[in-house]
Amino acid sequence: MNNEENRDVLDEIEEDFEFLDTVEYNDSLYFVLIPAGEDESEESEVYIMKLVSDEDGEDMLEAVEEAEEFDAVYEIFKENNKDEFEFLD
Repeated sequence: MNNEENRDVLDEIEEDFEFLDTVEYNDSLYFVLIPAGEDESEESEVYIMKLVSDEDGEDMLEAVEEAEEFDAVYEIFKENNKDEFEFLD
């Protein structure tokens, strides 16, 4: 998937979420997001969405609900962004 296709997927959710980063894990692409309007300097709930294809082959984002998968992606995000954000955990 190229950057333009990533942008198309993000455009669909940008009313509700602010994009922080993408993470590749186990041959999948994940988007790390916070609720729109949240101040990045304050504590925010992080959402991790996995890029998947629906039955018609259209790209869409699906919430990561499995704790092990969420934690693994979040750890990669934290390592990649340790100089950008202050992590509280």
